[in-house]
Amino acid sequence: MNILRCKIVILAPLLLLSACSSNHEKLEEKAGIEIKDKLTKSCQANNYSYCEIYGKCYINIFNQLNESAQYTLKLLSNIMPESEQNTFNMQKNPMDIIYSKLKDSEEKSDKNSIFNYSAMLYPHNQCSSIINAKSYDITRHQYHIDKMLYEKKSKIIMKNLDM
Repeated sequence: MNILRCKIVILAPLLLLSACSSNHEKLEEKAGIEIKDKLTKSCQANNYSYCEIYGKCYINIFNQLNESAQYTLKLLSNIMPESEQNTFNMQKNPMDIIYSKLKDSEEKSDKNSIFNYSAMLYPHNQCSSIINAKSYDITRHQYHIDKMLYEKKSKIIMKNLDM
């Protein structure tokens, strides 16, 4: 009987962890969809063509680069003061705002913000030709972006090898 109790004690946390992992993945997926939707609406508000394709391109590259869509969604939502949130999708290009925040962060030498903002601009730069939008100069941060891409690809490869 003691063996049966041990199995239950081990099994219960595993079931809880797998449920949490599944829930986390769903939240990440929802956050990714919300990011794509925000960018697509902003793109359409700025009268670009092919916004749906741009949004898909952005989120595909974003997923290759970023670990947390929820965190990035929070950053994207917080790039404007709350009083301007209603006009977020209508009047301002969020990439202009992100680039401005990147420049401010560079002046303050805020490495964490520099890292986050350049990681948000990178997918845009890769997809900007779809909508004929301008790209932003983040070349001085390319090393960190390349490192992030390499680390993410390495994790995917290791995960596939474990299967």
